[in-house]
Amino acid sequence: MKVLNQLVDGVAKLVMGASACVVFVITFAQVLCRYVFKSPLPWSTDILRLAFTYLVFWGGAWCVKQKGHLNVDFFITSLPEKARKLLEIVIDVILCIFFVFLIWHGVKFAQSGLTQTTSYLPIPMTLYYASIPSAAVLMLYYMVQILIEQVGALGGKGEQK
Repeated sequence: MKVLNQLVDGVAKLVMGASACVVFVITFAQVLCRYVFKSPLPWSTDILRLAFTYLVFWGGAWCVKQKGHLNVDFFITSLPEKARKLLEIVIDVILCIFFVFLIWHGVKFAQSGLTQTTSYLPIPMTLYYASIPSAAVLMLYYMVQILIEQVGALGGKGEQK
């Protein structure tokens, strides 16, 4: 399982890192061409949109792994420890259901882009739309690991954090 986690984390870091680099390089080139050479790169918006889409969705999945997603925990922290742990498990199960929903409808949405292409480059929109279900699979993967850890901690088998 450790090898699989390292592989999944490596792929996620690679996608996010490559996306961030592409956004930086293409944006820099676009600004340089537009303001120095007075000739914009029209195709750059297609590439930027693609890289930014993957950066955002896969970055959201990384936030799930790091437990860095936004939450308002005033109510949760006021509960007794056992009730708090149970509520966190319920919330995470609901999130898993939502991620399954995203995967299901994301795949259908990605299929709808098979006949569409981007404005300037012949890139199928499916490539853009696939960021949703692919990131949702990653989110579900990380959330299941978190749930296993939480259930183990609730039963007194896991680490206390």
